[in-house]
Parts: sequence; structure tokens; C-alpha cells
Amino acid sequence: MNKRCVVVYVLLGLLLSSNAAWAKRDIQAEIDAVRQERVRLAEVRQALETQLGSLGKDLRKLDVALLVARKALALASKQWQVADNKVQRLVKKRKTLKKQIQALQERMQSEADAAWRRANRQPSWLDVLAGVKVTEVPHRKFMLRYMLEQQQEDRKQWQEALHELETVEQTLLLERQHLSQLRDDKRKLQDKAAKRLQAKQKMARKLRQDVNLKKKRDKALAKQEKALFHLLNGLQEALLSSDKIAKHVSIRKRKGRLHWPLKGKVVASFGSRSNAQAAKLQGVQIAPASRKKSGKQVRVMADGQVRYADWFGGFGLMMVVEYGHGIMGIYAHNDALYKQVGDWVEAGDIVAEAGSTGWIEKTRLYFELRDKGKAVNPARWCR
Repeated sequence: MNKRCVVVYVLLGLLLSSNAAWAKRDIQAEIDAVRQERVRLAEVRQALETQLGSLGKDLRKLDVALLVARKALALASKQWQVADNKVQRLVKKRKTLKKQIQALQERMQSEADAAWRRANRQPSWLDVLAGVKVTEVPHRKFMLRYMLEQQQEDRKQWQEALHELETVEQTLLLERQHLSQLRDDKRKLQDKAAKRLQAKQKMARKLRQDVNLKKKRDKALAKQEKALFHLLNGLQEALLSSDKIAKHVSIRKRKGRLHWPLKGKVVASFGSRSNAQAAKLQGVQIAPASRKKSGKQVRVMADGQVRYADWFGGFGLMMVVEYGHGIMGIYAHNDALYKQVGDWVEAGDIVAEAGSTGWIEKTRLYFELRDKGKAVNPARWCR
């Protein structure tokens, strides 16, 4: 190896070690940035809760209780479904085993009947006198031995099937008892979740009917709007490197062709008011088309990065996704958030589950789009 090659290898080694060091520094810088961002966002949220006062505290308390009850119910429902599927499989297996046992019994009975009929006849020499060829007699003996061996195998299969059926019956009995217990637990949790929802609905009715509470809520909404603006304004500078977003086609080029975050119906349009005194809606409210969990899945409309994921006053569980090029999406009133601050998401990813947290009673998704901080009509961006 000549001196020139040695110099090249040394330089490559230094370059690679330098790149590795920079990569390590970049990752650490990103982790630090995420931590700082979470601290700042928590401060904004806590400031809002302080401003909302007792009304905000009561709302959060009700939301937390409702979410805990719903989470427990979802887990119980899943466990019940697993147990129910197992019972169904056992019932199907039992049915198959019974058919198998019945078929073996019928075949053995048929073979026994045939053997009995043959036993009542004279030996095969009589058949010879009746015209049967002598060469067929050994063949008949072979067939008789084969039939006896086959019967022995059938009896073995029959006994094994009976033993397996007995095991299945015992397992099925235990699983049905377990299923019954899970069904009772599920009913109790359903009642608990229903009571939590009724408590929220009761609070909502008071807010609508009590004049003083209504004024208090309107003031809280105004404070909340300012807090949201403060939150989003602080997110204008990219949390992490925007290279990942920059590599993709600008979201602006797909304006009017983007997918809505939820399959359903817009029940409150952009710029509408709940009453004459209320402020104009900065986004839209969408009612899911299905009550099933799959029908409440919230998906992002493009590649981006999660900038906020937590409870936020009247918005309930809220997520903010930055899509780059000054565009941000706000997804609120969720029952569950599946991503956290700093996570990268791709178009179509499930990031949340529409729910009824915040100042609403029914399952809804609040969807808002911001273009360089200004609220824009989502209908002009989504097809």
C-alpha cells in the first residue's frame, strides 16, 4: 500500500468520525429541543387553566373521569371480545369433533354389520361350488384382514376424538364462565361511563341555561382563543429541522385535494356562530359517520410534525400538527391522542380518536387550519 492510499484512508476515517460526532450532537440537540418545547407548552396550558378558574377545573375533572371510564370500558370490551372469539372457536371445534365421532361410529357399525352377515354364511368353499374362482379366496382373506386393521385404526381415532371432545367441553365450560364474568364487568363499566357522560351533559346544560355561567363561559372562550393564539404563535419557529418536510411536495400545491381528517358530516361550518353573542368559529366541527372506534379515527392530511398533544381547556384533548410552509392543523375534542410532541407523521396516519372532551356533549372533531397564523376555511383545502 503506497503513502497516497494511507493518506486517503486516514482522511476518510477522520471524516466519518466527524460526521458521526455531528450526528450525535444533532440528535441530542433535537431531544433537548423537544424537552424545552414540552416545558413551554405545559406553561401555556397551565396559564390557561388558571385563567379559566373553577369552570376550567370542573371541566378538566369531568373530562379526566370520563376518559378513565371510557378507557376501562374499551379494555373490558376488548377482553370480552377475545373471550367471546375463543368460545366461538371452541363451539365450532366441538361441532366438528361430534361430526367426526358420528362418522366413525357409523362406519364401524356398518363394518360390524357386514362382518356379522358374512359370519352367518358358509365358508368360501361353498362360493367355489357356486361358481366363484378359487383364485379369489386369498384375495377375500386379504380384504378381511385389511378391514380388521382399518377398524382398529378407526377405533383408535374414535377414542382420541372422544378424549379431545371431553377436553373441549371442559375448556368451553370454563371459558363461558369467564365470558359471563367479563360481560358483567363490561356492563358495570358501561354504566360508569354513562354516568360520567351524564355529568358532563349536566354541566353543559347549566352553561346554556344559567345566565351568569353563560357569561363566564363566553369570557373563558375569549381567554381560550388568546391562549391558542399564544400557543400557535410560539410554534412558528420550527421545533426540529424542517429538512424532512422540505423534501416532500409543498402542502400548498395540493390545496383543494387534501383528505378530510375524519369520515363524517360537517355540523358546524367555518365562520358560523352558536349564538348571536358567540365569536365566529375558526374551524369546523365534524360528526363521525360511524359510532365504531374505526369510524372515529382521526388522520393527518399530509406529512408533518406534532407540535402539541395534550388537554387544552374547552378544546379538550387537542393536537397541533405542523405541515410546513406555514400551515398548521388543529384537531380537538378527542378522546385519545396517539402521538406526542416531536413525532413525525405521514399523510393518512391515525393520530387521534374523535370524542367529546372539552365544551361539547356529543362525539365531534374540531378541525382548524392556520395559514401563517391566520385561520382559513378547511373546505377550501380538503376535497
